[in-house]
Amino acid sequence: MKILKAILNYTLEVIKESIAQVFTILGFFIAWLTMTGTAQQLTGIATVVAIIIWLATIPLRKEE
Repeated sequence: MKILKAILNYTLEVIKESIAQVFTILGFFIAWLTMTGTAQQLTGIATVVAIIIWLATIPLRKEE
């Protein structure tokens, strides 16, 4: 039960952080759309990696 509660809390934090950064994520998406070829691929990979790292480090940035 404790693990389920932790997963739920983390999921809510991810949703809150994503809503707070919606325009940044939208900017990344627009940048990806405007490129072609290798530049588009590299931008897409970099965007996905950056978002994963950003979401994975939520507990490190959380003030207690």
